[in-house]
Amino acid sequence: MPIVEQPSNPDVFDHKGLHLYHADRSNCSARVRLLLEEKGLPWVNHHINLGAKENVSEWYFGINPKGLVPALVHDGTVVTESNDILVYLEKLFPKPGFRNVADNDQAKIDYWLKLSADVHLPGVKTHQYYKRNARLLKKSEEEFRRYQELQKDPELLAFHAKHGPGSSFTSEDAAKAIDILNEVFEEMNGSLANSDWIVGNAYTLADISWGPTISTLKTGKFDFDRYQNVMTWHDRILLRPQFEEAVSKYYRDASWGNEKKA
Repeated sequence: MPIVEQPSNPDVFDHKGLHLYHADRSNCSARVRLLLEEKGLPWVNHHINLGAKENVSEWYFGINPKGLVPALVHDGTVVTESNDILVYLEKLFPKPGFRNVADNDQAKIDYWLKLSADVHLPGVKTHQYYKRNARLLKKSEEEFRRYQELQKDPELLAFHAKHGPGSSFTSEDAAKAIDILNEVFEEMNGSLANSDWIVGNAYTLADISWGPTISTLKTGKFDFDRYQNVMTWHDRILLRPQFEEAVSKYYRDASWGNEKKA
């Protein structure tokens, strides 16, 4: 589990309780907000404006060394990677629990969490940048230079090299992303053929991880026509008041400032 025990940003050392650095329309941020809402946990809201490149700064890289959202700070300890944050919160705050399935299904939850993480960059993010967000999140030459100085992760550097000045994701990149996502949703559609939820007929971390991802991909007009079981499942999630509070409302609203979230 990626835990940054000694972040270089001293601002977080004295944080007490749960502090979430997140972006309103980030699906990775949304899944963490959703679990916090499902568990009824109080947290302090630190919104990072991605459009203004607030994450491309020494200040934020001092919290998350990859410059990504979200980052959870719990009593001064930083936890990064959204699906790892879900596992972290589930272990520390087990009630209500979201792994309430048989022992032989526990590994399936971990499988879907890992798959969610694995396909995010080559599948979800590539698709969205090509279809919707590229113009909004495009970096200037100065912003890209600063990003290259701060970012040490080679996979992220390669990804954003396609999103720098004078470059863009191609239709071939988008086609590969769609192939990756179609393979995932074919499997998910099968898992949901005889169940209301992804794993073990119970609402689990797997559903919490993937629900916001579907909402995000729909904004990029990903074609879900073949996956009616997935759409029925997603419609079921949309009805949860916690999803409205933690995901849908943020997706509709503009950037928020820092404030206490009760």
